Amino acid sequence: MKTMRTFIAIFALVASANIAMASGNLRVDILPLTSDRAVVAVSSKAESQYEISIENAYGEVIYYKETEGNVTDYRKVFDFSKLSKGDYKVVATIDGATSERTFSVGTKEIAVGDLKYVADPVFSFDKDILRVAYLNYPGEKVNLKIYDGNDLIYSKAIDSNFAVNEGLNLAKLRSGNYQVVLASGNEVFDYTVRK
Repeated sequence: MKTMRTFIAIFALVASANIAMASGNLRVDILPLTSDRAVVAVSSKAESQYEISIENAYGEVIYYKETEGNVTDYRKVFDFSKLSKGDYKVVATIDGATSERTFSVGTKEIAVGDLKYVADPVFSFDKDILRVAYLNYPGEKVNLKIYDGNDLIYSKAIDSNFAVNEGLNLAKLRSGNYQVVLASGNEVFDYTVRK
């Protein structure tokens, strides 16, 4: 049992460190130039290929770009004069980590919101042990659930801890597919366990 706890702790530490290195270095900035134009800048300390999108308040993608090759900086001047007045967000993703910044297009200015980091959790299943590691950048309550089809068979509410590390022994479950769901605020991540 002590060996299993040590293995889970090492797995969580390595997974958390990899996620932190990717997402902690990814930054999205918006610099308004006029009431209609702004510079969108995405940067990271390590060279990576970025996925960059701009979404409206309904989650519809109005701009999408994958950088060509690995870069540390991406900058582009956007003309937002054709956009409806309202709320939007710039989302940048590298290696399972996401940084997003909200902004509002008004009649007289572009208002820039806070930067938010989101890192995908790391799931693994081996020898009947389910492992989950998640860096809770938003600091929101986290829920971990396991479903057998439509039936909820496990649920755990986790406080707003920054580092979430869970190890569950699923040896007593019968063979089949199970859906693992980790929810934090508006973010929902799922993973299929095949036993």
